[in-house]
Amino acid sequence: MANRNSGKKNGSGRLASVPGGEMVALSALYESTRAIGISSTLEETLEAVLTQAELLIGCEHSALMLFDEETETLRAGALRGYGDQRERLMQSVLSAGEGLSGWSVQRGRAVRVGDVRLDRRYREGLPEARSNMAVPLLVGRQVAGVISVESERKDAFTQEHEKLLTVLGAQAALAIMAFRNQEALSGRVAQLEALHRISRLASEAETLGVTLNQMLDIAQEVVPDARCAILLLDPETQLLTMAAGEGYQAAARYLEIPIGRGVTGRCAASREVQYIRDLDAPEYDYYIPGVPGARSELALPMVAEGRSVGVLNAESQEVDGFGATAIETLSLIANQAAAVIRGGELLDETRRLAITDGLTGLHNRRHFVRQLEDNVQRATRYQETMALIMLDLDYFKDVNDKFGHHVGDRVLELLAVALQESVRD
Repeated sequence: MANRNSGKKNGSGRLASVPGGEMVALSALYESTRAIGISSTLEETLEAVLTQAELLIGCEHSALMLFDEETETLRAGALRGYGDQRERLMQSVLSAGEGLSGWSVQRGRAVRVGDVRLDRRYREGLPEARSNMAVPLLVGRQVAGVISVESERKDAFTQEHEKLLTVLGAQAALAIMAFRNQEALSGRVAQLEALHRISRLASEAETLGVTLNQMLDIAQEVVPDARCAILLLDPETQLLTMAAGEGYQAAARYLEIPIGRGVTGRCAASREVQYIRDLDAPEYDYYIPGVPGARSELALPMVAEGRSVGVLNAESQEVDGFGATAIETLSLIANQAAAVIRGGELLDETRRLAITDGLTGLHNRRHFVRQLEDNVQRATRYQETMALIMLDLDYFKDVNDKFGHHVGDRVLELLAVALQESVRD
């Protein structure tokens, strides 16, 4: 009977028909995927992918760019080689379809160019480059990023190289997606914990200033790269003033920002999120300096019961410093903070109404008695003297009888004003 395997087995059990080069490639791929799998962070994973790419195909210059589905852009995650071009390339952003890397991502397949000077799609990475290959990192139809390799030699990359990087890229994509899913889950847990902690602030007997600062502490724990501030809106003057802030220059604490002015003023006016990815762009000349060296700003409306109560502002020293998760998290915090602030306002109003007279706005009898008791106790404890002034209106009954109670009420209102203007708070 004929052997179904046309190749013969050697002493080690391997098929002799398998070429030595293929065995080396398979072994290298195995080691490469194993190296990717043992990385503990996303940064380590990206570096491991490029290290293995260099070992597999001998490339001198390589870049791994991560794809953002929301913005449909590619950003450098890791680089090898490129000499003095590294810093520029680490800051570069490509849109889907731009350059050979963008073209590869947009179409979901690899591309090899033997001479980049003859291909209009090429966007310069290495000034001396002559050949370029870009391989997308795919999980099904989902794109995690792209590996781009360049060489100073023409036709440096072969179909075999493309196959090796495609297999490596599939493993890299799985690892990247796993880290992203883990990050998203951790972010969701952090969001829920932050909201729970903020909601508890409403029941704690703290002043509004203390409560707002505690909110900012929570926000910056969840989004550590942000410098946050809470600006409250005065409903009468329609001015925003900083009630709490961390990392802002001293002058910003005394600003009064009108509705519609600056990023925060526009946020309060529109009640919509305002996100400026690059504050140095000429079209954003209305930026009001807040955090020294800020490059991006995020303003989130704080609305409660249909009324704007203020703005949660966040600034970063990085261009496009706020991703989708950070924006979502800060939006949830802004909404929860608005509810807590409004609750505090209602509580203050309830307390005020409980101790003031509705007609004159002066303190009522209940508050007077409590204050009198406190002052008597204080004077007794410290052996101090105290004075009590009593005031009576002559012929006030005649005013009511002759002119009516509405005129009597007006007399009391004017007397209250005179008293408030004549004594300290």
